[in-house]
Amino acid sequence: MRGRNLFTMIAAIVACIGVFPARAVADAAPGAPPSTAAGYRMDPSRSHLTAQVEVGGMMKHLGHPHTIAIRDFHGEVQADPGNPGNASLRMTFVMSSLTEVGKEFDEKDREKVNQAVREEALETSRYPSAELKSRSITARRTGQHLVEAEVKGDLTLHGVTHSVAFPAKVRFEGDTLHASGAFTILHSAYGIERLSAGGGTIKAKDPIQVSFDLVAEKKSP
Repeated sequence: MRGRNLFTMIAAIVACIGVFPARAVADAAPGAPPSTAAGYRMDPSRSHLTAQVEVGGMMKHLGHPHTIAIRDFHGEVQADPGNPGNASLRMTFVMSSLTEVGKEFDEKDREKVNQAVREEALETSRYPSAELKSRSITARRTGQHLVEAEVKGDLTLHGVTHSVAFPAKVRFEGDTLHASGAFTILHSAYGIERLSAGGGTIKAKDPIQVSFDLVAEKKSP
């Protein structure tokens, strides 16, 4: 009788496993993105990424604000147009690609600024790249193909990592993702030297405003 009861119990367990396999698999892989999520690769040739720095000091009227373009970067967005909150972002920036593009500078002065930014401020020989990686992205749909997102993540720059948070406006157009926004970081937070001239009478201010207008294309399956 005991043997029959044991056999009946085993049969019941096997039957339950057969009835609920999907639940078991789901519990084994919590947080897995749905199959509709897709990868979008950044296209630097169609994107714009700049860092803007104002100047201060006693002789600030003789100085010019800096607009630095970040021309070489790569990255990927994982996104689901049907569920925009299911997303992640990762970008890597090549720091030697930073270039002064402000119209106030002639070619000679622009080259001096480029050299100072790369060698003195960012020390690109020691810190050749920077990285931005999201920890969470919340989003709400504002139109048929429009999304307003809030990105929270970590920015590693000049060998230092800090949390950042910023809003982004996202638009989906077929296989193309377009995102724009801005956020501010500080020279002092990342141990970056503030460039100066005239014996310090003209000096870069602490805030750096990073603006982005990014285009990414859906990766082939």
